[in-house]
Amino acid sequence: MSAAGPLAVLKELPTPYVLTLLAVFSYLLYLQVTRRSHLRLPPGPRGLPFIGNALQIPPERAWVTFAKWSETYGGIMHLSALGKPTIVLSSPEIVNELLEKRSAIYSDRPVQTMTSELMGYGPFLPVCAYGSWHREGRRIMAGALSASKMADIRQLQMQKTSRLLTKLLNNPEDLWSHMRWFIASISFGVSHGYNVESLEDPLVRLAERANLEYCLAAVPGAFLVDVIPALQYVPDWFPGAGWKQKLKAWRGTTDRLRDEPFEYVKEQVAKGTAQPSVTASLIEENPNRSEEEERLFRYMSSSIYSAGADTTVSAIESFFMAMMLYPEVQRKAQLELDTVLGPGHIANWDDLHRLTYIQALIYEIYRWNPVAPIALPHRVTQDDVYEGCHIPAGATIVVNNWAILHDAALYPEPFEFKPERYLDSKATGLNPDPRQFAFGYGRRVCPGKTLAEDSVFIAVTSTLALFEISKVLDANGAPIEPDSTFDGFISHPPRFSARVTPRFPNVERMIPAA
Repeated sequence: MSAAGPLAVLKELPTPYVLTLLAVFSYLLYLQVTRRSHLRLPPGPRGLPFIGNALQIPPERAWVTFAKWSETYGGIMHLSALGKPTIVLSSPEIVNELLEKRSAIYSDRPVQTMTSELMGYGPFLPVCAYGSWHREGRRIMAGALSASKMADIRQLQMQKTSRLLTKLLNNPEDLWSHMRWFIASISFGVSHGYNVESLEDPLVRLAERANLEYCLAAVPGAFLVDVIPALQYVPDWFPGAGWKQKLKAWRGTTDRLRDEPFEYVKEQVAKGTAQPSVTASLIEENPNRSEEEERLFRYMSSSIYSAGADTTVSAIESFFMAMMLYPEVQRKAQLELDTVLGPGHIANWDDLHRLTYIQALIYEIYRWNPVAPIALPHRVTQDDVYEGCHIPAGATIVVNNWAILHDAALYPEPFEFKPERYLDSKATGLNPDPRQFAFGYGRRVCPGKTLAEDSVFIAVTSTLALFEISKVLDANGAPIEPDSTFDGFISHPPRFSARVTPRFPNVERMIPAA
């Protein structure tokens, strides 16, 4: 072919040849288009005219319903609501094929009118569109949470762990608050160099409120505006538009979460008193930043807390719940800690490879009650075909994590908390590492994965080393059964308490200095 390119070659050909080539190309294109248009969508439950499956999807624990439907329709299933297609995946093989191998077209996020546009969460890293903004955000996160930064981050985590252990010793009945304080103090320490003394801290209360409001708004079917976006233009006074008053308050929370912690660090940097943090580094290293760069920095620094805090709390809640319900697991874990490290010794991250049962226990935490029963949705950007099924461009792609992690063919006795299942998983081919389903997929894998895993590891090992966890007793001394029904977009159980008692008479001397 000449250097002038294919068009020059076409010009040199006789007209009949050009017409023949164009005819062949047009025919092949026609075949491709008609083939796509005649391909069937993946199977799924029959819906009603126009509204599709909208009324069949329950507002609570929809993943359980999806799992039941998948028993009939298979690992890839089609749903619709007012013509908007959703593809639900509940097979690891299909998830891997589409979201990993074909990640170039499966890495976008659907625009959810309520959360992304109206509440203002669209630019936050977990839910932003796939493109240059997303790439820049991940670059910032990769630098902030790189291996070279982890030594300092782990030192912070150990300091907060010492305070957590002291809180559990002195005030064990307030376990619920201690769990949240522990993760909030690490998250805000990493992101903004901000010291959190209690959950009454105004920035923590703001972040907690933002997480709650987002989770309420993100539940499928919670707001009709996600199905009919034109409703956002209905006047506030119009009958049925009361949700818009709630929206105004929620949008204010989002804006404050983005701006108030960032402004705090800007002031500290100006005074020369800023503690090391992701935000301080961004400000100090970019003194001539543009307005767009500062906007990016505000959203990315806030994403560390908004994306990681509530999810990690969920995992730690699962740990305490499991230890109450499965005391024999707790005894085995404590025996390993005492044998490998010595009674009352606190593990560090270098010990993980020696603590095989502890590692299995943490795997089971991620599987038993998955933090995100339904993964953050993806969006396919162009038409695709899988096993003869048409996946239309723009479709929302949902992974039912809960269904995968409770598939008895993959995880026998899926509703039991059994760390032992991972100890011989290589020999059986069953019970794969559940972390591959816990932290997102493809190019949307959580960039804070190491931070979250490190926080769970140190909380689990230090608590088990020094304390016994058991059910609360009633007035007659009988154990009270906790409600272990986890629910929500980010999964949590109803608020619960546990008995947390020292394993040794001199525990206070075993707690490392903060």
